[in-house]
Amino acid sequence: MIISIIGANGLLATEIGLFCNRNDINIKVFGRREPERYKGNEFNKVDLTTEHLNVEALLDSDIIYYTTGAGIQSNLKDSASSIYHLNTFVPIELSKALNEKGYRGSFVTFGSYFEIGNNNEQIIFSEMDVACSVLKVSNDYCVSKRLLTRYVVSSLNNPFKHLHFILPTIYGEKEASHRLIPYTINSIKRNESMQFTSGVQIRQYLYAGDIPKIIFDFVDFKKEGVFNIAGEETYTVRKIIEMIHAFYGLETSEELFGKADRSDIAMQDLQIDDCELKKILPNIKYTKFVDSLKMYDQCL
Repeated sequence: MIISIIGANGLLATEIGLFCNRNDINIKVFGRREPERYKGNEFNKVDLTTEHLNVEALLDSDIIYYTTGAGIQSNLKDSASSIYHLNTFVPIELSKALNEKGYRGSFVTFGSYFEIGNNNEQIIFSEMDVACSVLKVSNDYCVSKRLLTRYVVSSLNNPFKHLHFILPTIYGEKEASHRLIPYTINSIKRNESMQFTSGVQIRQYLYAGDIPKIIFDFVDFKKEGVFNIAGEETYTVRKIIEMIHAFYGLETSEELFGKADRSDIAMQDLQIDDCELKKILPNIKYTKFVDSLKMYDQCL
């Protein structure tokens, strides 16, 4: 088996690469830099902001994962043109090129439940609910992912299998240090002051290391299209912060909350329904958030 990973060092790419390493799966990697945390069998240097992929190099792949993206990390301040180019137009162009070349494997792309937009109601969104949402969104990242999801929903007549997975908030000890969980843990360990939003946002949490096995198992079934992966745990942001503090034997105080501002604050409640996934994979084993904290503690 050959797996191609487009985008070498993001959280998803890293977890997919490590999964392949553990299972002795041949990996081709396409990206600006060689993988830092996993070993690829072949590296193809390409900067998708200015260069085109060599589609021919992908055609022997059983699964192609497109994990490249822009606008994911708000601190990087990616331009709108980069966000739409990498999140929308490159995967669409790649889909078209694979179609023209008669590719017969599986092409995997990813969406986000942030595509739902500014939702304040207690609604759990199906795949089509996410794809058809017209709620306002806060930034170009959300719009770009929404456009890709709608493309996949509308164009599944390919010789290959296109699987597009809508993900909730993904986390893991290999994620960027500025994100909520490592930021909180590092601040506690260094005895540094912290500032958070009010923390009332409701989110679903999925350990990134669980995703590769779910998709790998899913690919064996004759299914394609858009599928939600919701995970099993839904918390407010405040609850996540409280759980981290409790892990270190600490309590939170009111003065921590309500001092920070984030663009997603208007998205009060984001939840997706993964019943379609569970029909196919009813026995998924998810990593518990409290168990993941042990791995964060060892790595940070």
